[in-house]
Amino acid sequence: KAAALPTLGLSLLATGACAWWLHKRAKETRECGIGPLLRWRQVPPASAADADAEAKGFGETGLQARLESERLPPAVMRERAQAFLDLMSTRRTMRFYSRDEPPPGVLEACIAAAGTSPSGAHHQPWFFAVVRNPDFKGQIRELVEEEERINYERRMRKSWVDDLSSMTGAHADARLLAGGGNGGAAAPVKPYLTEAPAVIALFKQTHGVDHEGKRVDNYYVNESCGIAAGVLIAALHNVGLATLTSTPMGAEVKIRELLGRPDTEKLFLLLPVGYPAEDATVPYRVPLRKPEDELMGFIEVRARAAAGSRGIWNTFGDPQGLGAVWARRAPS
Repeated sequence: KAAALPTLGLSLLATGACAWWLHKRAKETRECGIGPLLRWRQVPPASAADADAEAKGFGETGLQARLESERLPPAVMRERAQAFLDLMSTRRTMRFYSRDEPPPGVLEACIAAAGTSPSGAHHQPWFFAVVRNPDFKGQIRELVEEEERINYERRMRKSWVDDLSSMTGAHADARLLAGGGNGGAAAPVKPYLTEAPAVIALFKQTHGVDHEGKRVDNYYVNESCGIAAGVLIAALHNVGLATLTSTPMGAEVKIRELLGRPDTEKLFLLLPVGYPAEDATVPYRVPLRKPEDELMGFIEVRARAAAGSRGIWNTFGDPQGLGAVWARRAPS
């Protein structure tokens, strides 16, 4: 019995240490906003091992797999929905960057997350070229600023220039104005293309070429790349990295050639990525976002609205005469 006491003590110590670690890990997980992970996965069908089921282009096998999924508890769903809203509500477009490099692997994981986006026929018509080399970033900036001067002189409507006033125009941070702040309507400079530690050039693939050299059409390319860009922006903000969506009108071909991409691709966006600079500024806006009643509405049948739903209803009429109404909020 005496010999068993030290063993029991060690067991209790180990159990306590394990419990402390699990508690600490759970607390860290909650603080990071991760919470329980959703485990959705495809279950390979029994015929997946057959030779005829060999994967072809874009991973297609011609088979169907059962999806194993799970539901989160309603309270967890509400908590995560609000936490994600709170996170994304702090996102701002950034034009001033620290030169500090993000940790290794972070940018790669964010781009991989963007690669999970839905796309037309699952063709995934995108390529993300990450530019870190200062010389290449400098050349990209020169190309973009050169074309931007032409944009301001000939291509852009006055209303467009006026709408950009607080971002890149007369009311913008002086560091973005040509000539260091002359207050005129000259094209803005773009320091973020050289100051950010990385610039992502998102290319849309208008079509592909298979291993036999045959053309492979892609579908809904702009929509697919737009969705992927949105997922990338959310993934970057989730890890504390800022970005900006730049559409380099007029410089697309020259940048594609500079980066050695094929002519089956077209530059869709440039996205500088990095930490905000300590002296970064953003346009001051109140309110910051479109109000909820202008953002969304729910279509419901009139009978349901009249049944005493607890939702906050504010109908917009019934133009089709079908008994349907628009509601400000979904019924609770």
